Amino acid sequence: MHYDTALRAYASKRIEEIESAEILVGIPCYNNERTITHVIQMVTHGLAKHHRDRRAVILIADGGSTDDTREVAKEFQIKPWQEKLITIYRGPAGKGTALRSVFETAERLKVKACAVVDSDLRSITSDWIKYLIDPVLEKGYQFVSPIYLRHKYDGTITNNIVYNLTRTLYGKRMRQPIGGDFAFSRDLAKFYAEQDVWETECHNAGLQDLPIQPGG
Repeated sequence: MHYDTALRAYASKRIEEIESAEILVGIPCYNNERTITHVIQMVTHGLAKHHRDRRAVILIADGGSTDDTREVAKEFQIKPWQEKLITIYRGPAGKGTALRSVFETAERLKVKACAVVDSDLRSITSDWIKYLIDPVLEKGYQFVSPIYLRHKYDGTITNNIVYNLTRTLYGKRMRQPIGGDFAFSRDLAKFYAEQDVWETECHNAGLQDLPIQPGG
């Protein structure tokens, strides 16, 4: 079956009701009832702490969880001036399709900046939102990749192979080219959403999580 969009009718209607926002934070999830509350809490606190004057939406992009992930996310109270949208995305199950729903939402809401954080994070703090979003909002960056704090012997494949390969091929110093937490502009979200790749193997992407270094 071909899917023209990753957004279900309910999500599209809610987006129309919200109309527009300046910031979108997407949280792809699947069976994360034990950790989703902490992640949402840090996101809502981070938005309130650093971007209280900007209209923000938190999107929970669920892959059809069989536990209580969506119920737990729905019950958690965010700041009253923020919006929360919880939806099961359409299309092949996987993080790639979840990201497609985030990209489409960012474009429809005409946001200025969007961030994505994993739903199983235990190390996330409210300041992550600032570190991810501010370069897009304040400096006009199109994409923000994290730098993770880790022991020198952790992440050996990423540090010694993937980083060097990426720099050789593209000439960019991107320390975490497969980081699960990142930020991007609306223009980049639109570009990603329009690519004809969403029913290929890209939907199987799954990324790890570790703490972000301040300023990363």
